[in-house]
Amino acid sequence: MTKTLCKNCRHLKTAPYQAAHTGCWHPDLMQTTQKDAWLDQQQVPGNHHQINLNGDCAEFHAPAKKATFWQRLVAFGT
Repeated sequence: MTKTLCKNCRHLKTAPYQAAHTGCWHPDLMQTTQKDAWLDQQQVPGNHHQINLNGDCAEFHAPAKKATFWQRLVAFGT
Protein backbone atom coordinates (compact mmCIF):
# COMPACT_ATOMS: atom_id res chain seq x y z
CA MET A 1 0.00 0.00 0.00
CA THR A 2 1.34 3.42 -0.89
CA LYS A 3 1.59 6.20 1.65
CA THR A 4 -0.66 9.17 1.11
CA LEU A 5 0.29 12.77 1.75
CA CYS A 6 -2.29 15.24 2.97
CA LYS A 7 -0.85 17.99 0.77
CA ASN A 8 -1.91 15.94 -2.29
CA CYS A 9 -5.52 15.48 -1.14
CA ARG A 10 -8.45 17.55 -2.38
CA HIS A 11 -9.94 17.78 1.14
CA LEU A 12 -6.97 19.59 2.72
CA LYS A 13 -7.46 23.35 2.88
CA THR A 14 -4.86 25.66 4.32
CA ALA A 15 -5.26 28.95 6.15
CA PRO A 16 -5.48 31.86 5.42
CA TYR A 17 -6.22 31.66 1.69
CA GLN A 18 -8.41 28.57 1.25
CA ALA A 19 -10.08 28.34 4.67
CA ALA A 20 -10.16 29.88 8.12
CA HIS A 21 -8.41 26.86 9.68
CA THR A 22 -5.92 24.40 8.22
CA GLY A 23 -7.20 20.83 8.25
CA CYS A 24 -9.13 18.06 6.57
CA TRP A 25 -12.48 19.34 5.28
CA HIS A 26 -13.94 15.93 4.37
CA PRO A 27 -17.50 15.93 5.79
CA ASP A 28 -17.04 12.62 7.64
CA LEU A 29 -13.76 13.66 9.28
CA MET A 30 -14.63 17.20 10.41
CA GLN A 31 -14.87 17.87 14.16
CA THR A 32 -17.78 20.30 13.82
CA THR A 33 -20.07 20.75 10.82
CA GLN A 34 -22.95 23.09 10.09
CA LYS A 35 -25.90 22.42 7.81
CA ASP A 36 -26.48 26.03 6.81
CA ALA A 37 -24.09 27.79 4.46
CA TRP A 38 -24.14 31.00 6.46
CA LEU A 39 -22.65 29.16 9.46
CA ASP A 40 -19.53 28.03 7.55
CA GLN A 41 -17.24 30.14 9.74
CA GLN A 42 -18.16 27.99 12.74
CA GLN A 43 -17.02 24.75 11.13
CA VAL A 44 -13.91 23.08 12.52
CA PRO A 45 -11.90 20.80 10.22
CA GLY A 46 -10.39 17.50 11.29
CA ASN A 47 -6.78 17.27 12.44
CA HIS A 48 -5.06 16.09 9.27
CA HIS A 49 -1.89 15.11 11.16
CA GLN A 50 -3.83 12.74 13.43
CA ILE A 51 -6.07 11.36 10.66
CA ASN A 52 -3.16 10.51 8.37
CA LEU A 53 -0.72 9.48 11.11
CA ASN A 54 0.39 6.28 9.36
CA GLY A 55 -0.06 7.62 5.82
CA ASP A 56 -3.12 5.45 5.19
CA CYS A 57 -6.04 7.85 5.12
CA ALA A 58 -9.13 6.03 3.84
CA GLU A 59 -10.73 9.24 2.55
CA PHE A 60 -7.79 10.34 0.38
CA HIS A 61 -8.82 11.67 -3.04
CA ALA A 62 -6.39 13.16 -5.51
CA PRO A 63 -7.37 16.59 -6.80
CA ALA A 64 -9.23 16.72 -10.09
CA LYS A 65 -7.03 17.24 -13.11
CA LYS A 66 -7.24 20.61 -14.76
CA ALA A 67 -8.76 20.49 -18.23
CA THR A 68 -6.46 21.19 -21.14
CA PHE A 69 -6.50 24.54 -22.86
CA TRP A 70 -8.50 23.15 -25.78
CA GLN A 71 -11.06 21.47 -23.55
CA ARG A 72 -11.61 24.73 -21.67
CA LEU A 73 -11.87 26.63 -24.94
CA VAL A 74 -14.48 24.22 -26.32
CA ALA A 75 -16.43 24.30 -23.04
CA PHE A 76 -16.38 28.11 -23.08
CA GLY A 77 -17.80 28.15 -26.61
CA THR A 78 -20.79 25.95 -25.77
